[in-house]
Amino acid sequence: MAEKTKHPCPPYATFPTFVNFLNKLRDTQVPGRIDPSVFGNASGSISYSVIAALKAFKLIAADGTPSNEFVGIVKASDEARKPMLANIGIRVYPTFYEGKFDVSNATASQFDEHIRDNYEAKGSTIDKVAAFFIAFCQYTDLPLSELIKARKPLASSASSGKSKRQRRAAENGDDGATGQKAPPPPAITEKALEYRLVDLMSDAIGNPEVMQAIITVVTFLKSRDAAASKTATGQ
Repeated sequence: MAEKTKHPCPPYATFPTFVNFLNKLRDTQVPGRIDPSVFGNASGSISYSVIAALKAFKLIAADGTPSNEFVGIVKASDEARKPMLANIGIRVYPTFYEGKFDVSNATASQFDEHIRDNYEAKGSTIDKVAAFFIAFCQYTDLPLSELIKARKPLASSASSGKSKRQRRAAENGDDGATGQKAPPPPAITEKALEYRLVDLMSDAIGNPEVMQAIITVVTFLKSRDAAASKTATGQ
């Protein structure tokens, strides 16, 4: 039997950050292209997650060009913006509003299963997608069950399920079974770590969870190197 075709991964940015970005543009201007430089000193993970959300909402093109709809949403007042975003949400989350899945009456487990089965999201990305959607519905007044609003993150549940011995073993660096220390990772001698991570990004395309992790590490390494360079030159 052919595998079910899934919808693209929905937005997984932090919702307050998403709204704050809209407000920032309203207070300044909408540029001709939305790219990481528009976010100023924000981390790479923040800028790329918001850009990914805007693309998922089809508010900007693949090259970052903003649509007229996006400009209208940015310039709208807080209250006028809510129904505009609600209409977009109905398009971006089609399986929640086509009548086959009732988000106004579903449990948190049904909600998680539905995301996993119908959208290209897995692992901790499901938590991020869920958190964004819950905040999005509360902001736009779209219907949502109280059980979904009270949802607990899957990652936290998995962590809390570990025994004290397992958590202690992880902290001490042993394997938790034999009590032996895990062997140290091999030293990196080929390329600088940040360049190796950038190389890995080509393999991670289509996996937003991995992409975000790589971007976060690369951004940290570059900022650390820049700070060290300034210290060395006395700037």
